[in-house]
Amino acid sequence: MKKELLEYLKSASEGNNDVWKSLVDEEAAMGQRKLMDMCCQPHKIPIPDHCHNYIELVYMYSGSTVHVINETNILLETNDLLLIRQGTRHAVEPAGRDDIAVHFFLLPEFFFHLELMVEEGGVLRHFFTGSPSGKHSVSDYLHFHLQDMMPAKNLLENMIWSLIGDKKGREEINQATMGILIMELFHNADKAELHDMAQYEEKIAMTAYQYLENNYPTATLEEFSTQAMQPSYYISRLFKRHYQVTFTECLQLIRMMRAANFLTSTSKPVEEIIAEVGYENNSYFHRLFKERYGLTPKQYRDTTKNQF
Repeated sequence: MKKELLEYLKSASEGNNDVWKSLVDEEAAMGQRKLMDMCCQPHKIPIPDHCHNYIELVYMYSGSTVHVINETNILLETNDLLLIRQGTRHAVEPAGRDDIAVHFFLLPEFFFHLELMVEEGGVLRHFFTGSPSGKHSVSDYLHFHLQDMMPAKNLLENMIWSLIGDKKGREEINQATMGILIMELFHNADKAELHDMAQYEEKIAMTAYQYLENNYPTATLEEFSTQAMQPSYYISRLFKRHYQVTFTECLQLIRMMRAANFLTSTSKPVEEIIAEVGYENNSYFHRLFKERYGLTPKQYRDTTKNQF
């Protein structure tokens, strides 16, 4: 923790109540239409129960605060991160002089920003962009402990530094940094603290996706079900409900993406790539690949080479 930044944040927390009110007020927040914004939580002032169209991330830089979501008190301590979905009612008890919390506000459209339109993001966006209607099992918040997640802490601090000065291009840099942070969090789903059944299911779904990304050449539903100590039919139903694709469809998507990446970034023979991403039947792979990309693997490699 850098002393200069800490002192600045303490000072900023003393005088930004008007800024805060404009961000937590639903009509004002909806009117801003900024993809991303951030501010320090004011000292000694309770944040009343509110609900807005922003997705909110609260990073406890120093000290602690108590948040109330769904009548549940959540204690945030130093290096904790709270992710709150849009439409979730949320209140915060007064923070003390040494309690420094930085709130990040993201419009759902942030996750369709050009730099984030990677195919993996289609799955990772689900927690943030799912309908806030309450008609599904997606939890309203996730609580991460970042004490052992140095990359995530560094990314957050890099964005917080931008509060000190209005440097040119900082907004675009922060948006890219936030995208990397979200990917980092979802690759560390086991760091999320569970508070209710919806969060338990959310964590299983995220862990299943993480398992697919890390083990795609050999991954199977049966193996993950054994690891999660849950029946296959439950995992399958849960995955489909959260991601709108089946476990097997997601595995196939990841394998196709990895194959496409190998084709453009390496000179490996196509047959070697097919085996490396987990397929034994070359004809089956070629059919799947052409259905997805409209080209054979060789045509895809040749076409992408000609683009550079």
